[in-house]
This record gives sequence, C-alpha cells and structure tokens, in this order.
Amino acid sequence: MCRQFLKSEIIKLLSDKKYDALMKLPVSNGRLLSTLISLTYDRKSIISYRAIEAFGIVSKEIAKTKPEIVRNAVGRLLWMIRDESGGIGWGSPELLGEIVRNNPELFSDVAPVIMSFLDEEMLAPGVLLAAGRIGEVNPELIAHAIPLIITYIHNPEPLLRGLAAWALGRMRASQAEPELEKLKNDDSLIQAIYEDGELKEKTIGQIAEEAVCSISASGFCQGN
Repeated sequence: MCRQFLKSEIIKLLSDKKYDALMKLPVSNGRLLSTLISLTYDRKSIISYRAIEAFGIVSKEIAKTKPEIVRNAVGRLLWMIRDESGGIGWGSPELLGEIVRNNPELFSDVAPVIMSFLDEEMLAPGVLLAAGRIGEVNPELIAHAIPLIITYIHNPEPLLRGLAAWALGRMRASQAEPELEKLKNDDSLIQAIYEDGELKEKTIGQIAEEAVCSISASGFCQGN
C-alpha cells in the first residue's frame, strides 16, 4: 500500500471514528504508528486529535504481541521532544500519554517522564492533556505532578488555565478543589477540549465547574 493511499485510508477511518479498523489495514505495525504520528501536526483539524486517540488504541493492540514496536515508538517520541530533533516534538506528550493510558502495565515508567516536561512552556499544553487522559484511568501514575499542575490554574494564558482545570478534574485531584472554585467565574473561552471524539468550545468557568463536580463525585455534571 503506497504511503499516500495509506494516509487517505487512515484519514477516512478517523473521520468515521472507526479506530478498531485501523489494525486491519494491510500495513506493518510500525508504519501504521508512524503515519498516525504524521497526522497529528495540524492542531486546527479534528483529525489530528483523533489520530492521537487512535494512536493509543492501536498501540494497545500492537503491544499484546510486539511490545518492542511500541517501546521503539516511545523512544522516537522522546527523541522528537529533545532539542536535537529540531523542535518538532511539541505533540509528543499527548501521544506518549495515550500509550501510557492504554498500556499502563507496560509503560507506567513513561508517565513521570511525560510530567517532567511540565515546566517547558511550549510543551505544557500537551503535557496537561496527557495528564488528564492518564489521570482519568490511572491517576496514581501522575499524582506527584498535582502540585505543579495546580500552579497552572493561575497562569495568565487562558489555554493553560483551562487545560490545568480539565486535567485536575479528570485526575479527581481533591486538593485542587479550592483553587478550581476560584475559576468558576472565568469566562475566557478555549477550544482545545477534546471529548467523545470531538473538539468542544468551553469557558474556563465551565471546565472548572465540571472539574469540581468530578472531584466531589456528586453524580451528574452539567456538560459532561
């Protein structure tokens, strides 16, 4: 299967949210992962976000029989973050986060590595997204990062405030609740909340309210 045709087929499956069908494509596992990575660069496109989610789902299937392929992908993504890669790895934290989320038994050691990039401004949005995705299913893997994530609640950049609130809610970080309460009147709008396969536009106040609801386990949360 030629590279361009493969990419077109993958985009079609992502458009239809048929993530499981990706494993049925007649292509090597390594090439499938590489192509998904190549589709994550345009962050204005919903396909980019779905490619990140699909990357984790595919990695889980591959790791069942060939974990070394996924481990190699981890190494590549970490290399992309480092300076010698030319700064092309800004999306790597989210991809690494999906690997950990879907393969916690095999790749729990990667979680603290992802969180170690929290203090780098260019990478912080992706790290916060990864924190929320990992924290939703295995919060204990990144609990050590909660104090640093809480500091982003006070960041002057709305995107970082919103993503921090979202991540803390997904992690059910009870120690963050008092600070999240302070964001409930923040009407800054962000468009980077990816839920249920779609990008959603929400105010930071809405995100904070949903986060507090998740933390308090009060049942129905408006907007979730």
